[in-house]
Amino acid sequence: MKYSPDSYRKIMLLFLVLTLIYACILTTSAESVVSISPSSRSIDANQELDVYINIEPETPIAGAQLDILYDPDMLSVSSVNEGDFFKQDGTMSIFIGGTGDETQGRISGLFAVTLGKAEITTEGTFARITFTASDTSGDCVIGISNVILSNSDGLSVPVTTHTAQVTINENIPSSQIDETTASSGGGGGGGGDTGEEAGNIAFKEVKKLYITAETDIIYSFDENSNPISSISYRSLKSAGFITSTIEVLKDVSSTVSENPEGLIYRNMNIWIGKAGYVTGTNMDDMRISFVVLKNWIRVNDVDSGNINLKRYHAGKWETLDTEITGENEDFVIFEAKTPGFSPFAITAETPSDDMEDEVLLNDGSDSKITDQEEEDSISIENSVSGSTETSSAKLAQNSSLLLCTFMLIISLFRRGKFI
Repeated sequence: MKYSPDSYRKIMLLFLVLTLIYACILTTSAESVVSISPSSRSIDANQELDVYINIEPETPIAGAQLDILYDPDMLSVSSVNEGDFFKQDGTMSIFIGGTGDETQGRISGLFAVTLGKAEITTEGTFARITFTASDTSGDCVIGISNVILSNSDGLSVPVTTHTAQVTINENIPSSQIDETTASSGGGGGGGGDTGEEAGNIAFKEVKKLYITAETDIIYSFDENSNPISSISYRSLKSAGFITSTIEVLKDVSSTVSENPEGLIYRNMNIWIGKAGYVTGTNMDDMRISFVVLKNWIRVNDVDSGNINLKRYHAGKWETLDTEITGENEDFVIFEAKTPGFSPFAITAETPSDDMEDEVLLNDGSDSKITDQEEEDSISIENSVSGSTETSSAKLAQNSSLLLCTFMLIISLFRRGKFI
C-alpha cells in the first residue's frame, strides 16, 4: 500500500510527538546521585582510608540526610568531617556528623542543611569519612542507606545511590617488614581539660563573665555549629571571672557508658566554672536554651513537642523539663531547666524508636539481613554497578509502554485507519 505525502507528514508528526514524550519521561525520571569515592580500593591491614560521600544534584538541593553502613569486623570509623557541598558560593549551612555505632557498623543521621532556603545545584563532597582497616583480610562494602535529599521547601527529591568496595590485604607479619618502612602513626587518647577525648570534639566554644552576687547571668552563643544559644542562672555569690565551656561532640561523650534513648540530634558537654562551683549555694534557676533545625524535624518526621534535652548524671540519662519558647525561619527554639552541668544530648522521641534495625554488610558469609533491612540497604552484588533497580524498572516500563504505543500506531497506519 502506498502512502500519500500527507500520510507521511502525519507519520513524521506522530514520531516527533513520541520522541518528545520519551524525552519528558527521561527528564522526569532523572535522579540526583549520592555516591562514595573511591568506588573500589585495596588497602593494607591497619591502614587508614579516606572515603568521600559525593552529591550530584539533578535538581536544586537544600538539605541531605543519610546513613553509612560498613562491616565493623573489617573497618572502624576514625573521623567524620564536613565536605564543601553545602558551603558553595559562601552558602551558610549546618552539618551534623551523625551518631556512630561500632557494634552494628553504622553511622546514623549524617545531616546538613542550608540556611535561609539557599539551594545547591553544583556537585560536591557532602562528607569525608576516615576508616581504619582491621587485621581481617577480605572484601567489604561501604553502603549508603536511608538517603533523603530535599529542596528548600523540605520536599524530598528522587535519588540514586552508588556504594564502594574495599579490599583489605592479608596482614604481613612484622618480622617481614623492612625497618625503613615500619613506622607507627601518631598517638591517640588524651583530651581537653574537661576530660573529653579530643578526637570526639567537633566544635568547642568558651565564654567568660565576671560573676557578682544576686545577679542574673546569661552566657550567649552565636556560632552556627553550636546548638546551644544561651546558658543562664541566678548567681547567689560573687565568684570573679567564671567560664562556660560547650563541647559539641561527634558522638556520645567518651565519659558516658550508653547512648540516650530516642533519635539523637546533637551530643554535647556543658561545663560552668571549675569542679565544685556548680552548687546550690553558688547558683539557682539554671536554664539551657537550644535550637533545632526545622529541616531536620521535617526530614525525620518528628513532632517538635517530642524534642527534649537529656542530661547524663550518676550513671544514667534523665529527661529535663523542656519547652518550646519560639521559632524563626530555620530553627525551633527550646529551653530546659537543669540541676547541673555534665554531658547532654538533644533527642527526639519517634514512633520507630523501638524498631531500630540491624544491618551488617560483608562478604555474605555471616550476615543475616531482614526483609526490612534489604529495603533500606544496598545489594552487595550491585554495589559497584550503579543505579538503583527501582529507577531502572521505571525507565524500562516507560520505554516498553512507549514502544507498544508506537507499534500500535504503525499497525493502524498499515491498515489505513489514519489515512
